[in-house]
Amino acid sequence: MRKYESCGIDCSRCPVYVATVNSDEKLREETAKKWSKEINLEIEAKDLVCYGCKSGQTWKMCKDCPFVECCKEKGLNNCGEYESYPCPEISKFLKSLPSDFAFLDQVYKERFPD
Repeated sequence: MRKYESCGIDCSRCPVYVATVNSDEKLREETAKKWSKEINLEIEAKDLVCYGCKSGQTWKMCKDCPFVECCKEKGLNNCGEYESYPCPEISKFLKSLPSDFAFLDQVYKERFPD
């Protein structure tokens, strides 16, 4: 089952979320090693705990997500529901996540048809 957050990321495809909800320590370890190497930042497996952005239990890199706060202030489920979507911030963030951008585009088109 897909679980989309404010920014359009599908948590059901996120290894941190999957490892957390499935108590998968091997996946948590593998993800910590991979991400530490990719972003050149020491990440410990024990810190990779996340139940989704809106749960209040996210890992430190997502703790102060501006998209969650913005959607909360505007009473939206995700950025695609915003009449001025896409804002410069979400555009920049999603450049490397085209499938997540596609979800938000779909939401926007359904909410604001031409």
